[in-house]
Amino acid sequence: MKNLKNISFRILVIYLILTPAVLWACPLCVNATPYREGLLWAVGLLIPVPFVLAYLMYGWIRRAS
Repeated sequence: MKNLKNISFRILVIYLILTPAVLWACPLCVNATPYREGLLWAVGLLIPVPFVLAYLMYGWIRRAS
């Protein structure tokens, strides 16, 4: 379990380092509307959702077994 927390922490750090580059490269957000900043935040918050859900499901299944 300690190894899993270490891997999770590393993934979080990598995500936080790479997020600005990914958001500024988003073709839908660049000068699309005057609300560009809001779109950047929306994309940044929605990108990790599938990974968080997969991680939670993995933990839930592992804990149940």
